[in-house]
Amino acid sequence: MKTLISDKNYAQALEKGRAALAQPHATAARFNARRRVLSLEYSNGMVLSFDIRSSAILGAHADADLSDPYVTPGGDGIVFDKSGLSFGIPGLVAPLLPLSLARQKIASVIGQAKSPKKAAASKANGAKGGRPRKPQPAP
Repeated sequence: MKTLISDKNYAQALEKGRAALAQPHATAARFNARRRVLSLEYSNGMVLSFDIRSSAILGAHADADLSDPYVTPGGDGIVFDKSGLSFGIPGLVAPLLPLSLARQKIASVIGQAKSPKKAAASKANGAKGGRPRKPQPAP
């Protein structure tokens, strides 16, 4: 039995993919064995380089295992083809970041969540005149 995707579902999937690619994501990876540094290049021009010895995941592997890395097409995974190792980039990078930064990001994502309850509360607050203006300093 064939399963066909509808035009509507296809269009929705394309839009979802475009939206995901609009966010910064990894596009390339390089490993410098002499310095033991892994560099990840992102779509927004940022380069994140770190010593693999600071990573509990990568530090345990030999340099030969980490040669010739490449980033998966979605930009969220890294594969070391010669050794068959593969890792999620968020899982590699998150332990290297300060905990307060990770908490801020999580709070931001949670705050952007949409639910019927939040929409109703927002509508009720809007009916009352919305959020009060911040007091302006006197000139």
